[in-house]
Amino acid sequence: MPDKDINIKLLRELIHNPKIGELLLHHKKITLDQLGEGLEVQKHNNIPIGQILIQMEIITKNELVELLSIQSNIDRIVSESYSELEKLQ
Repeated sequence: MPDKDINIKLLRELIHNPKIGELLLHHKKITLDQLGEGLEVQKHNNIPIGQILIQMEIITKNELVELLSIQSNIDRIVSESYSELEKLQ
């Protein structure tokens, strides 16, 4: 199998900023059906999905804040990791 260069920029784009809905699913705060319902509402409104899920009483404000914190930490960790990878190339 031939060696392939890792496209760091592409990789960063793919995992740099996970969507809050994905994080809510991953942490079992919502179901796929609940996310689908929220996204359907979002199509007709210009409201962030987190606020919609709170209004629908699917998640609490505290749960949203917790996941937003995780989201921002992922962004920071990934940025630091890729900066280190770029130095190695």
